[in-house]
Amino acid sequence: MEWPDLDPFPRRRKYTRRGVQLEARVRAGARDLIATAENISPGGAFLRVDLPVETEDLVATIHLPHGRGLHVHARIRWRRSEPPGIGVEFATFLEGPWEEISRSS
Repeated sequence: MEWPDLDPFPRRRKYTRRGVQLEARVRAGARDLIATAENISPGGAFLRVDLPVETEDLVATIHLPHGRGLHVHARIRWRRSEPPGIGVEFATFLEGPWEEISRSS
């Protein structure tokens, strides 16, 4: 998979983020929300979603091209209020093609 490099924080991250527009679902506690992954790497992603401030951990399913899904447990590392979104660090890969994201970095 070939993605352009759109990483605004290249020195603070272990992996290069790639700009994408991928549908995602986020489960935070009892809430199940639709989100959009706007960038992704083997270490994390930016998800456009509006979550309560008290949310620290979540489970996300990111729908990769070709119908493949990436299912991860993630920790919220930072938030943006406008437009709403969160930067997450992947804590555990629960299911999915981690190697596909890894090859793209």
